[in-house]
Amino acid sequence: MKQHKETMGMNWGRFAAMIATSTFIMFFLMYHLVYSFDHAFFSINRFVASLVMGSVMMLVMLAFMWSMYKGIAAKVAVLALAALASIGLLYVNRSQLLVDDLKFMRSMIPHHSIAINNARKSSISDPRVRELADKIIESQVLEITEMKLLIADIEENGLRGTTELPAKSADVTPEVVSEARKALE
Repeated sequence: MKQHKETMGMNWGRFAAMIATSTFIMFFLMYHLVYSFDHAFFSINRFVASLVMGSVMMLVMLAFMWSMYKGIAAKVAVLALAALASIGLLYVNRSQLLVDDLKFMRSMIPHHSIAINNARKSSISDPRVRELADKIIESQVLEITEMKLLIADIEENGLRGTTELPAKSADVTPEVVSEARKALE
């Protein structure tokens, strides 16, 4: 019986390998909806998001397989590490701490490409929705082209500014609602 229990215990190295392998695979799976392979730029946001998912997976897997691992202190330490990593990485990604001009555009290109893919391939029958989807395609193609040109220019000539510039408001104003309502006409 004792020998059976010893062979039932899971190895922490194997646990780490499962998490690392799954995290690695999840990073690449986040690109599966890009419209064109040349839009699959490395995205720091997707990389950090895959680390968040790996950290959360550590919590979930250990919770489900608690009895399969030895050492209460080791299990609590892994849970604490995974929880801290999850929270810290979520903060890093939400606050965009690692994102500068070039990383922003390299992260946005695959995002825009997914919008193109979805707008082109979805089964749309309402002409208003088709018109919206076509506007999305048009704007995303233009913005991807612009970002690729900006990346090349910045890599060749450098940035034109060094002071962080404030972002435009993302508030839904009455003017925005009025403009959006035109789609209902």
